[in-house]
Amino acid sequence: MVDERPRTDPLDGDAGATGPVPADPMRVAAIVVTYDSVHELPGCLAELAAQRYPALEVVIIDNASTDGTRRLLAEVDTDHLVRVQLNATNRGFSGGVNDGLALLSDDVDAVLLINPDVEPPPELVAQLVAALASDPSIGSVQPTLHRPVAGPSGAAIIDSCGHEITTARLLRNRGEGEEQHGQYDRRAEVFGTSGACALHRRAMLDDVAWRHPDGRRETLTEDLVAYFDDIELDWRARCRGWRAIHEPAVTAIHERGGAGPRRTSWVEALNWSNRLLVLATCDQPRPRELPLLVVTTALKTAELAITVPRALPTALARLRLLPAARRRRGQLLARATVAPRTVVQRWVVPFRWRPWVRTWWRRVRGRPPG
Repeated sequence: MVDERPRTDPLDGDAGATGPVPADPMRVAAIVVTYDSVHELPGCLAELAAQRYPALEVVIIDNASTDGTRRLLAEVDTDHLVRVQLNATNRGFSGGVNDGLALLSDDVDAVLLINPDVEPPPELVAQLVAALASDPSIGSVQPTLHRPVAGPSGAAIIDSCGHEITTARLLRNRGEGEEQHGQYDRRAEVFGTSGACALHRRAMLDDVAWRHPDGRRETLTEDLVAYFDDIELDWRARCRGWRAIHEPAVTAIHERGGAGPRRTSWVEALNWSNRLLVLATCDQPRPRELPLLVVTTALKTAELAITVPRALPTALARLRLLPAARRRRGQLLARATVAPRTVVQRWVVPFRWRPWVRTWWRRVRGRPPG
């Protein structure tokens, strides 16, 4: 595979210098996993249909929606470029993506994972493909994601310009909550890409998939169900030497579940437990970093117990999945071309205590951040 050290090519070029679509373009499949998405899905599908890219197909996996999504999907004009699979049960985001990947033909070169609450502009696929094609070591590309409401100055609010990992092993979206003032306007290599909207090279997804004794491959980890599955994918890809970049030349709007945030006790349990499961699989912290990890985990546990107490028993029960995470870790270490500790040393950024504790305290007191 490739060396993980930062390079100057092609990231030193001007953002947006993506060039025309080649005569024989990459074949791209967009996978949209839905669950009770009747309000968000029409806009997303309309924007995908409007993409200015000649080799795009759309695969929709519905995870047993009950809100009218299935009636909507029954009206979708399906052909060889649009396929719909209706799951009998909710297989989570990870299971849904894996179901979508299983439907793809061998000639698909790249996979766009996109949430129903993302509205992509018409040039999104073409520009992400051009960025992906610029270097064979690039495995993933993400656009700038904005929130739907502007900031106090009228500038766009950043939702994500990629993933960052801190010394406390708290994972965050690069630039999240900041007003857009050109600070992320150059294409840059990043630790990883958001599961809400990113283009992945098919060869990378195949390369990092978990290998099971029966020959089955598992691209996104189904034990995680949803949340942190994209972080784990980032980590596995970095350990295999693949690179991820943020392409600022194109932006998209991310609603993050629309007006009704889905912060159920199940979601909170997943968020708390999945962080620890991913760390058990991928991390190699230095001894001096362990106190930060322990303290932040204790504070997050206290917050969960205070704000969503019903989630805590479920979250703790999910730690029964730690042995499986450790088994996956053995496979990761056996196949890694870049050691997990080297990945962390390359990508970790300093943890800022004061702003995090202020936000934590507001959440504990029941006040929204900001």
